[in-house]
Amino acid sequence: MRKRLGVVGVGSAGVLSLIHFCTWLNNDWEIVSIYDPNKKILGIGESTNGGFVGLLEKGTHFALGHQKDLDALDATLKFGSRFVSWREHSWVNPLLDGNAAIHFNNFFFKDFAFERLRKLWPKKFTVLEGNVSSMVNHEDRVTLTVDGSEHEFDYVLDCMGFPPDFEGYHISDCSPVNHCLIHSQLPGEFTYEPYTDHIATENGWMFGVPLQSRKTFGYLFNNKITDKAAAQADLRKLLKTSEIDGEVGRGIKTPEYVFNCYYARQMIDGRIGRNGNKALFFEPLIANSIFIYIYTARLFYDYINGVANHIDVNRAFVKAVQEMEDVITYYYQGGSLYDTEFWRYAVPAAKKRLETRGEFKQLMALFRNLKNQGILHHGPTYAFQPLTWEIVDEALGYGFIEEKQKAAV
Repeated sequence: MRKRLGVVGVGSAGVLSLIHFCTWLNNDWEIVSIYDPNKKILGIGESTNGGFVGLLEKGTHFALGHQKDLDALDATLKFGSRFVSWREHSWVNPLLDGNAAIHFNNFFFKDFAFERLRKLWPKKFTVLEGNVSSMVNHEDRVTLTVDGSEHEFDYVLDCMGFPPDFEGYHISDCSPVNHCLIHSQLPGEFTYEPYTDHIATENGWMFGVPLQSRKTFGYLFNNKITDKAAAQADLRKLLKTSEIDGEVGRGIKTPEYVFNCYYARQMIDGRIGRNGNKALFFEPLIANSIFIYIYTARLFYDYINGVANHIDVNRAFVKAVQEMEDVITYYYQGGSLYDTEFWRYAVPAAKKRLETRGEFKQLMALFRNLKNQGILHHGPTYAFQPLTWEIVDEALGYGFIEEKQKAAV
């Protein structure tokens, strides 16, 4: 009898999980996408890393060299994240893995993927539309109630977005920001460059994600330090515009986001796993979340195939998330060009947090030792590859890896 795997939700994590399972599970499995077409996804425009493109190449035959593939996703090429105003110099931060990625419009992602999955994996991929009202774990199956009807699955991956509460979750202290204002520029209002902007501001930092149809900016700040009006004023000044999305008169209804950074203490409970915002949410520094989404899908794959038990998988998930927390804190600890209330709060908080992270300090000591031996690239991956750590550490002037480069930060 064929086994059934249900993936609930079609945001970025849900679609990436479907692509992963269609690529790696054999035809003994039926992989079912379950979603309610009346529910909107959280969509802004996303920045990715190399693993994203690699997965799309395998699962959908996406190719960076095919303009029609880029057009289908409203996508542009990405060769790194450009950091501005964090130091006197600007630099291009390398990708987490690989040296080419994309920015894409996640409103188009489901339709692109479904067309390819139906064509490439017709013996595995199916779709069930409807609202999931309950999800029940049993010893040998999971029962989903979809539009009032019960459906049985061997396993389910829940990618239905933000949890209703934070019971069973850890609230992270890795980031000093908790509020994001969104503004988009249309073609003619911006010049495309193949980078995700990471611009330090007096109240935090601002990302810029260039798509073909628009460039979306996200102004991140801490609303306990900076009020919304002051953040809006700074965003208008930075982008040289009189009106920003969400203000009266512009006519564009773009949501703003107030958020906590968090992750599930257990990624797997019985035969149900979690991915996407149901598993974790972090601020978007260096496009960190998509990397974890793909890794989470891989962990669930190992679990349902009996390669790893739930204890090992949950431990591996938490370890990966904590590495990502350290990376976020790592950037903030050295501050920026601004001496403002936000940065006077963010820098000591970040330094204090990293001081408690023995794993991070051990890693930096290992990297420094390997660098002295001339074999840094033999080091382990800790969110970043060793090469990326070396380049970023030098750009920021921290001196964790080569102390003679240490700047006064």
